[in-house]
Amino acid sequence: MDLPQMLDTFARMPAAEQQAWWRMAAGLLAVVVALLWLESRYFKPSRRVGSWLAVRLVSVLAALLAVAAVLLPARAVGGPAALGVFVLSLYTLGPVVWFGGHVLAGRWVRPALSRAESLVLGLTGLAIAAVPVYASLLAQSALQTAARDVAQRRELPASNPPLAHTVQPVQRYHLPGVGLIYTQSLLGTPDTRLLRVEQRHGGGQWPAHPHPVAHPSYCTHGNNVHLMWSAQEPPPYLRLHWAQSNGAPTKAEFTPQLAFDPATPVPDFPLTLRPDGADPAAPIARERAYLVLVKEGQAAQPQQAPMQQPPQTYTQMLGSPPEAGEVRTTDCVMAGFQLSPTVAKQGWQVQAMGLVFQLSIGGQPLRALVERK
Repeated sequence: MDLPQMLDTFARMPAAEQQAWWRMAAGLLAVVVALLWLESRYFKPSRRVGSWLAVRLVSVLAALLAVAAVLLPARAVGGPAALGVFVLSLYTLGPVVWFGGHVLAGRWVRPALSRAESLVLGLTGLAIAAVPVYASLLAQSALQTAARDVAQRRELPASNPPLAHTVQPVQRYHLPGVGLIYTQSLLGTPDTRLLRVEQRHGGGQWPAHPHPVAHPSYCTHGNNVHLMWSAQEPPPYLRLHWAQSNGAPTKAEFTPQLAFDPATPVPDFPLTLRPDGADPAAPIARERAYLVLVKEGQAAQPQQAPMQQPPQTYTQMLGSPPEAGEVRTTDCVMAGFQLSPTVAKQGWQVQAMGLVFQLSIGGQPLRALVERK
């Protein structure tokens, strides 16, 4: 979990939990200060506390240089060999830079420190640094648990700005093989521009890298965001980034609110298939859908009547990268969806469309297969 994630999770905690964390942080700081104070007492009789303090300040620089000496060679090599370079640097360059820095600093300060004293300061420095490092590991584990709790509560932050989208009502449908599903659309306003959409994943955290990640629960078309999820999945929790009319970037979180009359009948999800495409009642993320294509074939033998061959079938995953010559303006399957020109020219026709809903609790995914009538 990176620092922004940690700060965001901490800000979502109840006030009582935040106060407990502040008390633990104060206690940890007191322990580190006490250890440093005890260490300085050794040099007080010889009036070298100032020299000790100078060496301790150099420890900060030595730590940065030691980390760089371990990480930079591994990053420069890359690939499978990076791990070997990292381990080698950890046991060679790292200790040389760390302890060598303390020995050099001990010689430069006045009054000087002996070589043995400088090496001992290197060892005790590692022991003192281990206290906050170990505490940070425990804190990260606790914050990951807190992030999952925040995601399960699905409570928007109090400082959440208004969403620059028109929120359409949630619709309910029945999908054979899946059961109850929900759809919802967020329609962008003309004076804004959608930049990107992020979704909290299973651990309750936001994506920590800019690379695209799978998001079968939603898709985008222009400035609009379209959602679809099953009743056996948690509703998607999104963070939308958009540019205002003046170009200023803004972000806000969103999660659907479900409120239905149980007595209201639930219609079947309308999905009309054409030989060259599909017309769903609500946009579907391409990553959730696939097509079963069919192509009729004939084979003629000399001086004989043509022999009818069984049709060929082909499954096309719509979430796959674009094919040669295919240009996509959306990652949604919307009304009017057509096969890519390359596939259509080869004579393939739509026979069925499948939808897959992965369950967060594990197990077999839910699947629906709609045949063309």
